[in-house]
Amino acid sequence: MLGKLLKYEIKATARWFLPIYIIIFLFAFINRVISPFQKVGDTYSVTVEGLSFFNFMRGISIFVYFALVVAVVAMTFVIIIQRFYKNLLGDEGYLMFTLPVKPWQHIVSKLLISMMWIVLSFFVIISSVLILLNIDNLFSELGRLINIARDFMGATLMFLIPVSALTSSAYFIITVYNALSIGHLFTKHKILASFGAYMVIYVVSQAIFSIFAFATANRILVPLAESTATVPPQVTSLIASVTIIYALLGIANFIIANTILSKRLNLE
Repeated sequence: MLGKLLKYEIKATARWFLPIYIIIFLFAFINRVISPFQKVGDTYSVTVEGLSFFNFMRGISIFVYFALVVAVVAMTFVIIIQRFYKNLLGDEGYLMFTLPVKPWQHIVSKLLISMMWIVLSFFVIISSVLILLNIDNLFSELGRLINIARDFMGATLMFLIPVSALTSSAYFIITVYNALSIGHLFTKHKILASFGAYMVIYVVSQAIFSIFAFATANRILVPLAESTATVPPQVTSLIASVTIIYALLGIANFIIANTILSKRLNLE
C-alpha cells in the first residue's frame, strides 16, 4: 500500500514541478543562445550596443530565469507544507485516514516524495546553470573537478557531505510535519499553534546542538580551530556527529507526529 501512496503523491505533486522544470530548462537554453554571459574564461566588455533592444531582451530573459530558480525553491517549501496539511490534516484527511494504511505510511510517503523533489530541484538548477554557462568539454571538466574535490577532502568526507545534506533536509521536513501535527491538537488558531510548535522544536534542537558543542569542545572543536591542515580530520568527525544528531532528532519528531496522527488526531 505504501507503493500506491507514493504513486499518488507523485501524481499530485508532479503537475506543479514538471512544468516549471521544463520552463527553467527552456529559459536556460534561450539564455545560452542569446549569450547573456560570454563563455567561461572569456572577457566581457560593455559597449554602446549593450543599450540595444536585443541586450534589453537578454536582461529580461536572464531575470526570468533566476526568478524561476527562486520560484522552484519557494514552491518546494510551500508544497511540502501544503501537501501534508491539506491531505492529512484538512478536509481530505477524512478520506485518507479511512484507507487501510497506517499513519506512519502516510508520513513516510510524503517525506520520500518531498525528498525526491528536493533532490530533483537541486539537479535541475545545477544542470540549468551549466547549460547557461556553456562550458566547453563540460563532462571532462566536471570529472576533473570531482577528482580535485576527492583529493582535497578525501573519499569519506565526499560521502558524508551529501548524506548529511539529505539527513538535515529530512529532519527539516519531519520537523514541519511534527509542528503541523502538534498545532492541529488545538481547536483554534491551528496555524499559529503550528508555528509556535515549530519554534519550540527549533529552540530544543538548538539547545541539543549547544550541549553537543560544549561536550565535544576539547575533542573536536578546539583541535579543529587550532589545526593548520587544509582539511583537518576533525571536520569528518564533526559532520558525522551532526548528521547523527539530525537523524536522531528526525526520528524523535517522526515518533511524535506518528503518535499524534495515530491516537490524538483532531480533524474538527
